[in-house]
Amino acid sequence: MRKFIMSLTTVASLSLAAIPVLGLAQAANATELQARISVSDLNLSNPAQAAEFKARVDAAAQSLCSAKVRNNAAHTFYGACATEVRRDVERQLSAPQRKALQVASRAKPVEMAAR
Repeated sequence: MRKFIMSLTTVASLSLAAIPVLGLAQAANATELQARISVSDLNLSNPAQAAEFKARVDAAAQSLCSAKVRNNAAHTFYGACATEVRRDVERQLSAPQRKALQVASRAKPVEMAAR
């Protein structure tokens, strides 16, 4: 019986020791830089608004990647970081949003003179 209690105590101690390590791993991931890009106010099939979306993505990429380069986060290169931000944004868009952006990219902008 004594062996069983010692084994149980050892397992419990090791389990409790592992909990702070898990917390540290989560804290490291929590410091990952993030940006939010709003699309709710845009019609992505409209070429002008698709261009606005692209400008927002580029601004977010510039902000995030500049911070990563400044902090030398894992030897980040600006160009590779910006490409990865654009890919992440595209992955997070819904299928209709991606389709709307494709339509907008094929459309020719039309300029009208005001009267």
